[in-house]
Amino acid sequence: MPFVLLLPMVTAAQAATLIGFAELPADTFVAGPTSGQFIDPVNGRKPPFTDQQPVQGFSALLRDQDGSYLVLSDNGFGQLSNSSDYILSMYLVQPDFRTLNGGSGSIQIDKIINLSDPEHHLPYQTVRKTDRLLTGADLDPESFQRAPDGSIWIGEEFNPSLLHFNMEGELLAPPFRLEGLASVDDPSGKTATLPRSRGFEGMAQSPDGRWLYPMLEGALIGAEPGLNIYTFDSQNRRFVNDNANEPSYRYRLDADATAIGDFTMYSESAGLVIERDSGQGSKAVLKKIYKVDFEQLDTDGFLLKTLVADLLKIADPNDLNRDGSDQFDFPFWTIEGMIVIDQTTLAIANDNNYPLGPARESRGAEPDNTEFILIKVDPLWN
Repeated sequence: MPFVLLLPMVTAAQAATLIGFAELPADTFVAGPTSGQFIDPVNGRKPPFTDQQPVQGFSALLRDQDGSYLVLSDNGFGQLSNSSDYILSMYLVQPDFRTLNGGSGSIQIDKIINLSDPEHHLPYQTVRKTDRLLTGADLDPESFQRAPDGSIWIGEEFNPSLLHFNMEGELLAPPFRLEGLASVDDPSGKTATLPRSRGFEGMAQSPDGRWLYPMLEGALIGAEPGLNIYTFDSQNRRFVNDNANEPSYRYRLDADATAIGDFTMYSESAGLVIERDSGQGSKAVLKKIYKVDFEQLDTDGFLLKTLVADLLKIADPNDLNRDGSDQFDFPFWTIEGMIVIDQTTLAIANDNNYPLGPARESRGAEPDNTEFILIKVDPLWN
């Protein structure tokens, strides 16, 4: 693939502007098996949550033509050891963004799609043996894309692997894995080459839907700093990389960043990456969006980065979140969902890690809501 070798640099961007705001209350539940049996009370919430499941942990977004969004939940309560009673799901949601022209600022849940493995494709024993519903102790879904035929590809962290589901949430094939890639949570017991929670956090897709670009959240154990991006051929169902040590592209985090939150493409070669630190609220230091292009590398071979938005410095001239300020920030620990709406508009959602928080310190010791925002940025392309 041709590339342009450039000096490492980050160019400045104009401040992003908040143009839409919606939120889902932290205490939003749907009917289901009792959950939270393995977590401690926090922020005034006393588990377990009897006969219900929290709607939380939005780790990725897809947008439909009617303006609704398909969102992916992660593994539940943050760890394999405490999430065996959390049912993995996708939710079809309809945000009514509060904008300059109105809107309630609410989010409606239209449909719940539980993930399952009815054909026993996972090569290890799962928690729920009867109904075959998948839990947060079986997989940790962090990214997804919709294939041209409507099926769903999910990038997950426990193995890590790529997983193919139909739109009913049923697993269609065994996990697709890359040689030499295994986390410390790998159910198969392979020798770990990744720390915990450093698998396929982001996964971009080419506009034609053929190529998937899963991106690691952290560096391989013992490797030089930097995040690997691989290439998966969804048509032939295989990684084009020979092994985990031969990535397609390399990405370098800022000095204050600890992980990426999402990776999405808006052209054949260009896309956006969310970088974040591990702080929240007043302790948040870095929550930024960068533009990259597969054809532009710096002198060290990493993707060249251009700043698109600082999520801690967003103008809010119309006070769309109604906090009495013309400035807005998005200071959440994990920001994991991002969609390019058009040349100047991005949709972004946080993973609220219910019942954790508070990133919104003004609310006191309360779990974080799920916030869904639209921001205006400089044109991404000409």
